[in-house]
Amino acid sequence: MDAFWHLSSRKSLVSLAVVASLSGTVPAFAQDTAPADGAEEQGIEKVTVTSRRKTETLLEIPMAVSSVSAMEIADRNYTQATDIYRTLAGAAMPRGQLILRGLSGGNTTVPETTATFVDDVPFTFTNLSDVERVEVLRGPQGTLYGSNAIGGTVRIITKKPRLDEFELFGSVQAGGETDVDGYDSNVSLGINVPLVENKLALRVNGNMEHDQLPFVNMNTGLQSDIDRAFLRSQLLWQATDDIDVTFGYSRVEYRDKGEDLGDRSKPGYYWDYGLNANPDAPYGYDVDFFTVDCDPTAERPACKGGSAPKVISDVPEKYRIWERLDPWYKSTNNLFTLNINDENFFDFATLTYAGSFRSYKTQSLDNWTRLDGDDMFLTWIVNDYFYDEITHELRLQNLDVNSPLSWTVGMFYDKLETNNALDNQNQYHEAGDIASALALNWWGIDVTQAGMDTFGNPQKNWNYGIIKDYQREFALFADVAYTFDLGDAGELEVNGGIRRFDLKDESIESTSGIWTTYYTPWDPDIVSLGGEEDGNRYKFSVSYRPNSDLSVYALYSEGYRPGGNNGPLEASCQDDPNAPNRPDRYTSDAIENYELGIKASTFDGKFNFAAAVYQIDWTDIRTDIYMPTCGFSFTANAGEAESKGIEFESTAYLTDDLKATFNTSYTKSEVTKDNDAIGAKAGDDMTMVPDWNAYLALDQGFDLFGKQAYVRADFTYYGEYKTHFNVRDEDIVPSYSYVNLSGRLEVSDDVKLSVHINNLFDKEAEKYRRARSRSESNTTAQQYIDYLEGRSLTVRLDYTFY
Repeated sequence: MDAFWHLSSRKSLVSLAVVASLSGTVPAFAQDTAPADGAEEQGIEKVTVTSRRKTETLLEIPMAVSSVSAMEIADRNYTQATDIYRTLAGAAMPRGQLILRGLSGGNTTVPETTATFVDDVPFTFTNLSDVERVEVLRGPQGTLYGSNAIGGTVRIITKKPRLDEFELFGSVQAGGETDVDGYDSNVSLGINVPLVENKLALRVNGNMEHDQLPFVNMNTGLQSDIDRAFLRSQLLWQATDDIDVTFGYSRVEYRDKGEDLGDRSKPGYYWDYGLNANPDAPYGYDVDFFTVDCDPTAERPACKGGSAPKVISDVPEKYRIWERLDPWYKSTNNLFTLNINDENFFDFATLTYAGSFRSYKTQSLDNWTRLDGDDMFLTWIVNDYFYDEITHELRLQNLDVNSPLSWTVGMFYDKLETNNALDNQNQYHEAGDIASALALNWWGIDVTQAGMDTFGNPQKNWNYGIIKDYQREFALFADVAYTFDLGDAGELEVNGGIRRFDLKDESIESTSGIWTTYYTPWDPDIVSLGGEEDGNRYKFSVSYRPNSDLSVYALYSEGYRPGGNNGPLEASCQDDPNAPNRPDRYTSDAIENYELGIKASTFDGKFNFAAAVYQIDWTDIRTDIYMPTCGFSFTANAGEAESKGIEFESTAYLTDDLKATFNTSYTKSEVTKDNDAIGAKAGDDMTMVPDWNAYLALDQGFDLFGKQAYVRADFTYYGEYKTHFNVRDEDIVPSYSYVNLSGRLEVSDDVKLSVHINNLFDKEAEKYRRARSRSESNTTAQQYIDYLEGRSLTVRLDYTFY
């Protein structure tokens, strides 16, 4: 039972009613850039970013940073940050979550080794509507961006309210994919309204997105889909010339229906049953279980058959699945933010504050009919989880931006708390005498009677509740840099930083039901766990810049992910081979990153590149461990690893109107100490990480019927990788590549029309696959698979009115 522990790994899906008439989202695009030295006539731009909490160029920052502007986001039709990740050197995202520099750590696709900040608030939200730019920082960022950023940090900077200009903006797009019924859609709408001249302005934007998935349940007829929606509002108050205050509110909703992974298993047989009426038998039936053979080459839908309307439609075999029940998931997230900037705090420093309060709630249904009932009777789990979270970050920085000495000091506080989520997880089984007889004879437990005795509900057989759970992190940090003027030899910057963290957590949880004990009535088992932890993490860098177009640097940085508590170990898991490895509390892991890099702008700014080589030592890895005999998971500190690699990103202006982008990386990430709990041995390659990845794009501008037009072609390559230690053939994803093509026409100053063709040559490829069970003789478990999207055509219209 992938219980509460796996809630965070579920795919986000949503639907939201975007408010009133003007609550949509938009791309109204601008870029925070400045002309490169000597390149103004070519229109070449030197991108400026704020990755180190101050405005500087990419070349000046002694770390590997990528930046994508609003214009690029529009031209490439990026709607989610995940669209950007595939273009980055050293990046992987097998199921949507970004993994940088090979830091996956286990068999899960969601290791949480990168952190996302939206307007300086930690918030895992990646919709790119009305976004100014996205910055991706590689390597541990503990001295500036805190925990969970051991692999890197994604910064999403949204467009801010404008005090002097009314705007109405939005976009609409629709598209379809080869061999997939239905259409995708994305609608955005936004407005910017100055309320008080030069003092107060409001910006509101929203987005509704529908994603039609290819997988069809041949038993129920459901075709899977996803709905996402959000609303974001920001009220800017320019209190004085130096002080601005922004109040923000965001509501995010997700919902999905059906499976988001295929299943290519070939069971060879399935279980069935015969019933003989017997008034003396419990529930009136004697039960005889038997197997039914089917073609060993047939996949489950062909083996099991079905009568749903979709069965007779032309669904490609690879998209066919067979399940008794369709899962669903939904969540809502309400986020309130407060950002304060004081550019002159008592003539001493600049002050920034970013605070937030969020209320998060998720509900889902997981189908356990096959794993617990071999598809003979229905059984399912309903998850109901919620939490409140508060964050505060306060920082002071030197006031004189021209001073050779620059410094940052600050504090960070985060508390996540759940109280009385007593129905966090409930398992149910099908009602009726037949289902009760089947469950009794299959499980050997009269769960219907036990449900009445324990819960007062004959269909309920399991409960996991959270009485109290909180996790608190408090940290102090400092970052200091000094730049030495070397005259004609350029300048040398020395930078050091420290983060002092203090962690505290506590959980009180209860369980009752068939996975706890085999006696009735079942009294709840209550387990209380908790712990405290503290430590320091450091950073040091040296950067030499002989001129404004060249920089070389050396960097050492440390990172961590906070420890925490495991839930109670259920009685059904006591004999699992991984149970002895389960701790009550796991501690923070530790990362040490060594990096050398070079950045340059050459040929009068026409060729810009950044390259880095690194080695990362990872100890006390925080690893998710699955217990196959009972279906639960836990987290432990297990194993050590090392990741080495090289990253290269570049942009070349081949002519005034033709730009080329080329990014590539090589990653060698491997286990250095045996980890029996996840089946990893020293020398094994890390999971989820391709050795090579590459991205090449060509952008050509030209005149079409007197209008400015652009065409773009890009090529993406991912090397082979595995998704599980103790690997099976079904866990190996072959290398693949694909080509996208897009074009944009500026119909007017206010309207832009674009067409995007993804996977131009309709190439078939697998981008993720994993066998659920390690046993090849297990014919019940799924063989999960996900495919590269087939050729898709999307038409997009963007508008901005002033």
